[in-house]
Amino acid sequence: MKYAYYGMIQSFEAPFEYDENDPDVVFSFGGDGTMLGAIHKYEEKLDKVKFIGINTGRLGFFNDFNLEEMQDIFDILMKGNYEVDRYNLLEYVLDNGEETYRGYAVNEIAVTNPIHTQIIDIFINDKLFETFRGTGFLISPPTGSTAYNKSLGGSVIDPNVKAIQLTEIAPINNRVYKVLSSPLVLSEKAKLRLDVKESDHNYIAVDGKYLKFKQLKNVYAKLADKTVSFIMKKNTDFFDRVRRAFIE
Repeated sequence: MKYAYYGMIQSFEAPFEYDENDPDVVFSFGGDGTMLGAIHKYEEKLDKVKFIGINTGRLGFFNDFNLEEMQDIFDILMKGNYEVDRYNLLEYVLDNGEETYRGYAVNEIAVTNPIHTQIIDIFINDKLFETFRGTGFLISPPTGSTAYNKSLGGSVIDPNVKAIQLTEIAPINNRVYKVLSSPLVLSEKAKLRLDVKESDHNYIAVDGKYLKFKQLKNVYAKLADKTVSFIMKKNTDFFDRVRRAFIE
């Protein structure tokens, strides 16, 4: 087994072969933001790499372990005594009429305009669903349902359910302009297109990181075939982590 590590730690040694470029397991030290960074660093190797989170912050939703459990972690890795949770990512394409940019999101892609009201036509499977007016939209796979999406009043979705969620950000809804004003959960077969009418001052963020892309015209999104794999403690499931993060 080959390993690498990522996060706010100066050095780290494990009883395995170190290989930063082609690891089998990546140890992420920190919180959820650190884990997202680790996943994106090894985005091209997700079919091989598994991630194990060691929580050194206040909240680590996908970090099942802490520093005091390092020897236990080594033991379960050597014995194979662990669970592997595999979750689908969100695949997106940005288009401005002249160029495109393709990427993947673990939690979400957000398109916001804090200066002017955005006008966005929402297409679901190539059919116009509504014309949105407001600050923006969030598109997330189930893994992101407990992140920014939840703060916006979106639904918490079991990541074993193959779906994507479209969540409005500060919609305008009155007798003149009507929008759904509700998070929308779509099946794994759904294909979304956001036709952005106002391209000035748009901000695009993927997993909380600003993505520079000028004169945005369209956002295409769907549930990806690509998955991310997390090493978890046995007998600990998604709803244990939801309870730990938001209720206990």
